[in-house]
Amino acid sequence: MNNTRNGLYGRALVLAAVGLGGCASSATITGEPGVKMGDTYAQVLAVVSRNNTVTKQVEGEGFRAEGYSPMFKDCRTKYFIFQGADGLQRVSFEPAPQLSVNQNCRQP
Repeated sequence: MNNTRNGLYGRALVLAAVGLGGCASSATITGEPGVKMGDTYAQVLAVVSRNNTVTKQVEGEGFRAEGYSPMFKDCRTKYFIFQGADGLQRVSFEPAPQLSVNQNCRQP
């Protein structure tokens, strides 16, 4: 009986470790092609501004952009938040019904 219980605990620990590993790797995914967590403000701004309209900036801390999101397959408002030397820490997306794919995701 103890061997069975120990085997079940062992399997649960392995599954938990695999699950946590999956979370850790998915935390580095930004949803924006060419952008990785930890990238500097200048790096991210250079990549994002190629295909998006940057609508607001707080130098070194964050910016808002509007453009097509391959992850959602529509136009989105995108927020990029930075923290000093740690670089990019957060990316979030909001629906942008005022933008249109037909207009290259730029407001009329």
